[in-house]
Amino acid sequence: MYTKSGVEILRNLYKQPIVDITKIQEWTRFTRAGAQKVVDRFVQLGILTQRNLNKNYARTYEYKSYLGLFENNSNH
Repeated sequence: MYTKSGVEILRNLYKQPIVDITKIQEWTRFTRAGAQKVVDRFVQLGILTQRNLNKNYARTYEYKSYLGLFENNSNH
C-alpha cells in the first residue's frame, strides 16, 4: 500500500467511517483488487472491521475505534 493513499483513506474515514470497496476505489482510483488489498491491510492493522461477517459480497467496513468515540457510555 502506498503511504500517501493510506493517509488519504484514513483522512476520509473521519468524514465517512463506514465504507465499502467502491468507496475506497473512489477515494484512491485503485482497481477493485487494489482497493480490496488496502482494505485487507487496514483490517489486519485493526483500523477497519468488517461489519457483516456472513456476507461474501457487498461487504461494508467500519472505522470502529473512531465510531466508538460517539457511543453513549454510561460509565462516564
